[in-house]
Amino acid sequence: MSISLFKKKNNSNETTKKSTPQAEPKLIDTIDIRSVSKARSWVGELPMMDMGETTRRLFAGITKLNQEPVSPQIRIDVTEILLPYVKMALENLDRHFQTRSFPLPERSQKVFDLKRSLLMELAGSYQLAALDMLTKNSVSKKKLLVSIGRAIQYMSSVIVNDYAVYAKNQKTIWHDIHHLYLLACENKIETKEIPHKDDVNGENFSIEEQYKLINLVALAAPNTLRHGEVTKVREFFVKTLNEVSIISNPDKVKSKFAHIALMNSDEPANLMPVSDLLNSPTSRIFDLSKVIKLIDQFVSLSEDSDLGTHYKLPMLTHSLAKRLVYVLTTIRNRRYKRFPRDEKASLVIKMQDVITMIRDNEPESFMDQINEDVEDDNIYEALAAEDNISSPWSDIDVEALADEREVQIHSWQIENSSSGGYGLKQVKNEASTARVGELVAIKDPNDTAGLWQVAVTRWMDAFKNIGLKMGLEILSLHGMVVQVDEISNRDISQKLPLEGVLLPTIDGARDEANLIFPGFIFQAEDELVITLGTRQQHVRITAIDDTVGNFAYCKYEVLEKEESADGSLESFEDVWEFL
Repeated sequence: MSISLFKKKNNSNETTKKSTPQAEPKLIDTIDIRSVSKARSWVGELPMMDMGETTRRLFAGITKLNQEPVSPQIRIDVTEILLPYVKMALENLDRHFQTRSFPLPERSQKVFDLKRSLLMELAGSYQLAALDMLTKNSVSKKKLLVSIGRAIQYMSSVIVNDYAVYAKNQKTIWHDIHHLYLLACENKIETKEIPHKDDVNGENFSIEEQYKLINLVALAAPNTLRHGEVTKVREFFVKTLNEVSIISNPDKVKSKFAHIALMNSDEPANLMPVSDLLNSPTSRIFDLSKVIKLIDQFVSLSEDSDLGTHYKLPMLTHSLAKRLVYVLTTIRNRRYKRFPRDEKASLVIKMQDVITMIRDNEPESFMDQINEDVEDDNIYEALAAEDNISSPWSDIDVEALADEREVQIHSWQIENSSSGGYGLKQVKNEASTARVGELVAIKDPNDTAGLWQVAVTRWMDAFKNIGLKMGLEILSLHGMVVQVDEISNRDISQKLPLEGVLLPTIDGARDEANLIFPGFIFQAEDELVITLGTRQQHVRITAIDDTVGNFAYCKYEVLEKEESADGSLESFEDVWEFL
């Protein structure tokens, strides 16, 4: 019986052993593209009708290639075979990518991460081949030209994609681009034509032109650009690339400041004092004088355009051009000392919600002062006289107010603040309507008056799994809602009345009052009849600044009332009342 039991147990083990399934090999382990013939055969079997599976295989294939100890010549040849298929996969990924909100929704973030990884593996293959050739002293100028050119091109694509979603660049990517360009210069191939240029996004760029282009885009301060503008900026620099020259000797620079790339750093070119630069072979100076002159000319040409455009540079707008001139010619030092903070502030984002919140929180005592005690000519001066006005805001339940008015009130963490603005980060990593250039109202918890300050988003950075950070510039310590009832000098298609925000003069803070309206409705010299509280005023817009935000930031003057001629019906108005 004991023998029988032993046999059964033994049979049981054998059965178990036989039924254990053998683990399937990973996809990457099944790929062998270590030769040109194998690579051609492998891409011929890609299921092109299933782009999801094709992308998966391509990503695994190029990752495997980067792990294989093959010669640099074979690595380049195989990567060139994969390149058209990888480009198709990248184009397909773009169809599934949406940037309607920031930080990116989960699905869009995954697509973005995959695209970035695929581009980095592609660039990495070319970079590895170039370094191998130079290390092993087996340099083919033609192969080196292809490998360095493609590597910089696709690293540049990664950087532009990052800028488009306000993401930070990967560490070492700028160091790698500088290093590759320096290697091209040492081998005197930086200005040579790259073979099969049609494989590089259809753009016929040399290594030096690619290097110039990505540094120029970086000089535009991408995290201060409005959504979608980074593509327009790149398009502009593509068109004007030949107007930019690279100088290696600082002695040839006549100005005190220049756009300089330090090639042993992990940063793009920046505007800095020339005096800080030693005569070094690891620095390059970009001469943008001709481009800046072109932008200045465009600003003048588009000044009177209804939409701020001009056919000569259709990718630019008047606003974008003026902001480009500013960032390309101004060293941006902080005007105000920042103080670290760790408190939550309430935010209202987008103009209509800002208007609603301001209207719902206007102090009755203040409006009474405007409506009853102020002469017509001094309505706007009254807005500065706030010392004796009690504030009813302190005890307002903003969350309840949001529910009642359908206004979205967001809670953001204050990281730092100054007299000029705030540095904020999201309390929770979630989709936000925040945009660069958007009008914002912020309620600071340290403000005992509970004022809703009017601000604009100046910059924005997005961090994966963390959320957004943004900088606000305060436009005014408070605002008032105004209504445009009539435009008296011309006809417009916009239906009236239309609401906007008045930013009053404030002693020591604001020297002049301004009006804010939605963009592209009014223009300079428009004469408006506006209502503040229950009082009407006739004003003329004297200038509109479209660089402050994605709205019309207006200067204006108050028009005197036209006096009625003696003997006219209107001149006896007070008599009718008396009688």
